[in-house]
Amino acid sequence: MSELQDVDIVALDYDGKVKTLQAIAAEILRLKVEFARISGRYAELRAELQVLKEVKSALQSAIRAESG
Repeated sequence: MSELQDVDIVALDYDGKVKTLQAIAAEILRLKVEFARISGRYAELRAELQVLKEVKSALQSAIRAESG
């Protein structure tokens, strides 16, 4: 989207505004798709971390029970 950073909207003609709008809509769609992918991966990693924490806790409890 770097080409849109310095766009002077007021100076654009109709065609320029339409092309800029199309570029922005395409960028929004790209970011939404990327966000959905990242959000899914985040949820997966978070669930995996939770399982590992629970297993760690169970192991710590078992070790304390056996040593005491």
